Amino acid sequence: MRITASIIVSLLTFGAAEAHEQWANGAAIPKWIKEACCTAADAHHLRPEQVHRVSEDWYEVDGYYGKVAAADAQPSQDGEYWIFYKDNKSGTTQSGVYCFFVPMPF
Repeated sequence: MRITASIIVSLLTFGAAEAHEQWANGAAIPKWIKEACCTAADAHHLRPEQVHRVSEDWYEVDGYYGKVAAADAQPSQDGEYWIFYKDNKSGTTQSGVYCFFVPMPF
């Protein structure tokens, strides 16, 4: 499910630069997110109460239809929860998770 670093760099390099510089609200996208994942449209910034550790092996995230493997969680560099996936235009299907960042010790 993970996209390799080279694919991510290619996606960010060949897309419009402006699209990757700020969120819809105008706030700057942190550099570590731009380097680690996809586009701002795929980013979902989560509140802690939206993330549920349902077992040692799985997370459930409000708004995402599937479970997220705990083994796929990466340390969040800003201490926040982030999940990256695509919604289709109708909102009825979603891609797999590209990246999932969780506050944890480094």
